[in-house]
Amino acid sequence: MQKIIDKKVALLKEEIITTTSDILKIKSLKSTAKKNMPFGEGVDQALTEFLALGENHHLKAKNIDHYAGHLEIGQGDEILGILCHLDVVPEGNDWTYPPYGGEVHAGKIYGRGAIDDKGPAVAAMYAMKIVNELDIELNKRVRLILGTNEESGMEGLKYYLKHEKGPDIAFSPDATFPAIYAEKGIMNVKLTADFSTKDELKGPVISEIKGGNASNMVPDYAEAVFSGIKLSELKNSLADVDYDEAAVELKDENKPTIIYHGVSAHGSTPQSGINAISHLMKIIGQLPLADPVQKSFVDIYNEKIGLTTDGSKIGCADQDEPSGNLTFNVGIIQALKNNNKAEVIINIRYPVTSTSEKVIADIQKGIKGSDLKAVITTQVDPLYIEKDDHLIKSLMKVYRDYTGDQSEPIAIGGGTYARSVEKGVAFGALFPGQPELAHQKDEYIGIEELLKNVAIYALAIIELAGK
Repeated sequence: MQKIIDKKVALLKEEIITTTSDILKIKSLKSTAKKNMPFGEGVDQALTEFLALGENHHLKAKNIDHYAGHLEIGQGDEILGILCHLDVVPEGNDWTYPPYGGEVHAGKIYGRGAIDDKGPAVAAMYAMKIVNELDIELNKRVRLILGTNEESGMEGLKYYLKHEKGPDIAFSPDATFPAIYAEKGIMNVKLTADFSTKDELKGPVISEIKGGNASNMVPDYAEAVFSGIKLSELKNSLADVDYDEAAVELKDENKPTIIYHGVSAHGSTPQSGINAISHLMKIIGQLPLADPVQKSFVDIYNEKIGLTTDGSKIGCADQDEPSGNLTFNVGIIQALKNNNKAEVIINIRYPVTSTSEKVIADIQKGIKGSDLKAVITTQVDPLYIEKDDHLIKSLMKVYRDYTGDQSEPIAIGGGTYARSVEKGVAFGALFPGQPELAHQKDEYIGIEELLKNVAIYALAIIELAGK
């Protein structure tokens, strides 16, 4: 069967590339809601066009009130779900190729969402098309379920599951191979502090600090605007400060500004990026700020967070055997003199044997006695399935037979739709050894890997839903 499927994939190669490129050209970033567009025009365009593509391939398509949709083949009472999403995170800065260009260079298709999760969604659609055209008898309905705001709350999938029968078993091609038996818990924590100041103070005062596009991205840009100091004086103040000059930009005579250029990464792997917010705060902490309230906030940030990515400074570091270490990513900062408040949004991935209650209690204990306050804004429980479960064993068989790689199932810090259904796991689409570029600049999916995805997902459908 593998040879037959590989042959079908080869015949469809150019079409698969073109389809992926076209979908990547849609800026499906959450925006202002409109009538029949709960997550904005771009997201709805991606959903509508993807469902139309499925119909063109003779897959049954259904749009669930523009919150989500599905493509379906097969028959039976049980449902095998393939869980994908069509929304993306903000593109960030400094791309080599246009983030919404869908351009092909050196065997790679570039664009925001290429690996997370539009490319894998296209692969799943063509896998269903191939299985359908081979007339393979199925004992389950196979649904490619398409979510629309996975990156900003998962409301689309929640709406879908309220209005449609959920899958009995499912896999989500929104992570890495091989099968993933554990996903850490995910929570966003908001830290707030006083940021008031007095206009009559003499010396540098912070007018604003801002940085980051999304909590689940390592911020690649942050800036601080000052008053009470000239640009030349600010430059002189930085003369004895320890920082990477190549990453820093100073500008604006009227509103002296320090800009830090970091390196973006997925919020689940903050150690892979360079956090522009934290590096900027380190620089600010070495300046002679005139306002004691602002200085206190900056000092507390550097004392309790600093450049760490494991929560150790604030007191919430943790780890377990199934899923590894807790990760701690400062994703967004907003501090304005005019509203007297500073806010920091932190994205935390905690071990599967822990709880969000334990994490927030550890943080609150760690900041006790300071002016910081911490609250949970969102949280999703961990996912954990035993390695010898039939779903895991079946997907591992498909992966090992196709690739020859005998790796064991793995645990990740990323969060997928798999944890939202009765029994689901993440499965692909990134192969071992490939760079993880989700939420980073120059995101791409390799054409060779994309075609392998199609074949593996077709074989997985047959393994899990074939008679």
